[in-house]
This record gives sequence, structure tokens and C-alpha cells, in this order.
Amino acid sequence: MNILALRKSLRVLPIAIFTFVTIGSVSTALAAPPFKAYFGPIQGLTFNVGSCGSFDILNDYMIEGFFIVHFDKDGNLKHVNQHISYSDSTYTNSVDQNMQIDGGPGEGESQRYDYTGDQPVVAVSGVQFKITLPGYGIILHEVGRTIFDEETFEVLWQAGPADVTEQNLAALCAALTP
Repeated sequence: MNILALRKSLRVLPIAIFTFVTIGSVSTALAAPPFKAYFGPIQGLTFNVGSCGSFDILNDYMIEGFFIVHFDKDGNLKHVNQHISYSDSTYTNSVDQNMQIDGGPGEGESQRYDYTGDQPVVAVSGVQFKITLPGYGIILHEVGRTIFDEETFEVLWQAGPADVTEQNLAALCAALTP
């Protein structure tokens, strides 16, 4: 799973939960108040961060968070805000599973899905990936703000270090090499 697939899977979560909760209850949407729900902890998630040539970097983690669905005065979906906290984040060499590094601290992100324009967009901000090694400092950092097309996941605008998106993995590969 690459970064775009990860974002796509996280995008489906609030909509799926919202649909499940409100199915058969159209009055919830027509009343137009915001709808808030919590999720998690969801454990056992694995993300393939990228390749180091002879091995892949796997990130195992747990998420929890909440989302708020907002409607306009007519009951139409306006936007969804979602906050996700990552914990128990571990980066592992796919060939030698003894080579592991803990992620964090402080991995988490906020997402806003905006449905008010012709092109639905998603804005993600926060510390999505972070690894700090004693004596070396930060060796992997995906932080800042990214805006992308909700359907194609094309990046429309980005600010901040994007080591995972841009596959700047040399320091992490070195740390996970036996």
C-alpha cells in the first residue's frame, strides 16, 4: 500500500461509519446538525512505506480518532473533518524482522474533506510520519499540509517535508539495514 492508497483507505472510514449510523434515518441529514463519531482503536494496520532495494519498510500501527460531518442548511454534505492519532508505530525491515525502529512521538493528522466546489478536495495537515533516533535526530519526516484531489489523489499543493511521499528513505533504510 502506498501513501495514496493509505489516504484513500482513511478517506473511506468516516463516510462508511456515517452511512452505517444514518442508514434508514434520512431525518438526521435533513436536520443539518453536525454529526460526530469516534473510532478506534483500530490495531494491526500495516503500510508499505517504500523499498530499500533488498527489503521493504513496513509500518505497523494503531489508529484512533474522530470525525465530524457537516451539512449545509438544506441537508447536503458540506465537509468532513477527521482527526487521527497514530500509536504503537513500528517500522520494520521486511526481510529481517529483528531490525525495527519505533515511530513518533506525536504522529497524527487532521483531514478536511471539502465538497462545496466542483472538485472535491482533501486537505491533510499534521505529523503523518516521524522517526527520531538518539544521536541522529529526525531521520524520517512527513509533516505540513497537503491538498489533493479526492478522486485521483493528485497532489494540488504541498508544504513541509514529505519524505514518504517523495520516497526520501535513505536514512531510514540505513537504520534498518543489519
